[in-house]
Amino acid sequence: MLKDSLPTYQTPRDNDLSVAPNFEVDLVLSFIDNNISAFPPYYQSNNESEKENRISDILVHHFELCKNESGGYFPFRFSKNPTQAESDKETDIGVFVMTRNRKPIPIIEFEAKRFSESSNNKEYVCGLRGGIERFKRGHHSSHLKVSGMFGYVQSRTSSDWFEKVNNWIKELSDGNVDKTIDWTGDKEILTKIDSFPLVEKLYSSHTRKSTNDKILLWHYLIELISKN
Repeated sequence: MLKDSLPTYQTPRDNDLSVAPNFEVDLVLSFIDNNISAFPPYYQSNNESEKENRISDILVHHFELCKNESGGYFPFRFSKNPTQAESDKETDIGVFVMTRNRKPIPIIEFEAKRFSESSNNKEYVCGLRGGIERFKRGHHSSHLKVSGMFGYVQSRTSSDWFEKVNNWIKELSDGNVDKTIDWTGDKEILTKIDSFPLVEKLYSSHTRKSTNDKILLWHYLIELISKN
């Protein structure tokens, strides 16, 4: 019958009290968890550039292909560089709900940074283009409580960069002289949550001084070291 061929998933209504507040975000994160390990070999087979923006293009394409190949119904769209309502600084990747009764505003956003011998690696955390700092200042995802980051590991190991990121956060906490931002040391360091083939998943929580709240970040450190 026709009804048997219809998608079983429907986007929950805003007033549906039976749905957890992060229901949609959790679906997206679960999708990423299930498909992220297939990205490194896919990237290596299409590796004509090591530039950050190009890697993000390929990652978005990978996720969209995974949606199509799953044979199921996944009502979300991955997109490059979603615009910000209150900022001219765009994140690298956003995820949108595919329905006409919702504004085209990302329900979760991701900043992406390279870890390599030729990168300013501390920008994962801070600086003018600092990833975590932009989330803390509300330049990224000011309308969200949960977002994330992709770290493209092109040298050393994920464990090395995980340790460096946490050391940079602690250094900022100990020596911060910028009164427009708070770095709270051990309260903001990354914590390892899970390991997938060629990918480490981490979690962190950060204060946003301008709005007196927090933003939770999910981090995926992806091994993309060339085998050539």
